[in-house]
Amino acid sequence: MGLVSGLVDAAVVLFSGVLAVAVPLIDAQVCLPGWLYPAPLVELKRWYGDTYGDYLMAEKPHFFTGLVWVEIAFLWPLSLANFYGILARRPWAATTSLMAGVSIATSMAAIMAELLGSGRASDQLLQMYVPFGVFALLAILRGIFSRAKPRRPTSTSHAPTARKKRA
Repeated sequence: MGLVSGLVDAAVVLFSGVLAVAVPLIDAQVCLPGWLYPAPLVELKRWYGDTYGDYLMAEKPHFFTGLVWVEIAFLWPLSLANFYGILARRPWAATTSLMAGVSIATSMAAIMAELLGSGRASDQLLQMYVPFGVFALLAILRGIFSRAKPRRPTSTSHAPTARKKRA
């Protein structure tokens, strides 16, 4: 079980790291003014949209813009917390993983419904989004099944000693 848990942790850390970078630098361009971003980042977003046919990034439908605001306000801080919490083995990382996983799963349900329902999504675009659905599932499972390991007492902590009462 330790190997599976370690692999899930590695996947959640990897995707949390990707989100920690991509949300503010790429995704946020959907709803923030373009002058905030240097030309190479704007060009990277345009290249991605052209290469993968991501019409959601190009057309910016209202529901997608709303999901990006949720990413900025909620998912981005959770991704930073997950990245740190898992690597530092903090007991609260299970909670942040669960929260991030549920947030991504909710967003992915709306995005995948649009991509599959519209018939406009290329196989290449679906291959770009599907891993985030898998990540959401792994993060949820990590949050549900992760157990905080009890801390061992440090050498400086002592059990309280009983004192005799003097009569």
